[in-house]
Amino acid sequence: MGLGGDAMKRLVVVSLAGPVLAVAALTGCAKVAHAASPAATRATATSAQDSARIACSEQVAWAQSGAASVKALYADTGALSADASANNLPGVAKAGRKLASDAIAAAALPLPPVDPGSWKTLTADYAVAGTAIAGGDASGAVPQLEEGNSAISAFSGATGKC
Repeated sequence: MGLGGDAMKRLVVVSLAGPVLAVAALTGCAKVAHAASPAATRATATSAQDSARIACSEQVAWAQSGAASVKALYADTGALSADASANNLPGVAKAGRKLASDAIAAAALPLPPVDPGSWKTLTADYAVAGTAIAGGDASGAVPQLEEGNSAISAFSGATGKC
């Protein structure tokens, strides 16, 4: 539960850069060569950890309703892949309709606190891909399907860190 060492270091560096530049601008410093005190660094790290914990606890609450949608989308893409591999065109069309329907339903949920951008991308891309597949344009749906797959992987990876 929380960020790994490298991720935390990047978060701390990014968190520190804004306040240091803002202070430099407000005090008229032409260049930023001041180092943050150890106490300020610890306070920023603690604040970042607290923010991550809060986001993760909110994500757990979101998952009470959102987990079913995530599972449905994984099942839909799995069924689509299986039907396409078996050259089952009626099954592909049915899986496309189900994917579009589940993606639209997932998009209607409140945004998750962790990685909402990937959530928006995956629901939009899967809805477009599923609609195209259901309409017989499987090859035209490939870019959106690939984008949706990348976005769901990113979303699952981000939420898996909680």
